[in-house]
Amino acid sequence: MKRNLILVKLKEYILHQVLDSKSIGLDETTPLLEWGVINSIEIVHLLSFIQKEFAIEISPSQMTADHFSTLGTITDLVLASSVSSDSAQS
Repeated sequence: MKRNLILVKLKEYILHQVLDSKSIGLDETTPLLEWGVINSIEIVHLLSFIQKEFAIEISPSQMTADHFSTLGTITDLVLASSVSSDSAQS
């Protein structure tokens, strides 16, 4: 999975599903938790989107604020989880 493609899909999800298409200058480094863009309820919805869109599971041990602080950290989490899923299936 390409990092840029994951980033674009996550950004589109947050822009349309969380922000109702309101522009806040959302980019890879926007502090999502700090600015209140996402909260615990939104993270649950985001996890569901990630599971469906990328066919991966995020383990409970990975569900930390550090992993959900920016689009970049969420993208890295998806990449790491997809690598783990690929390894487990081999």
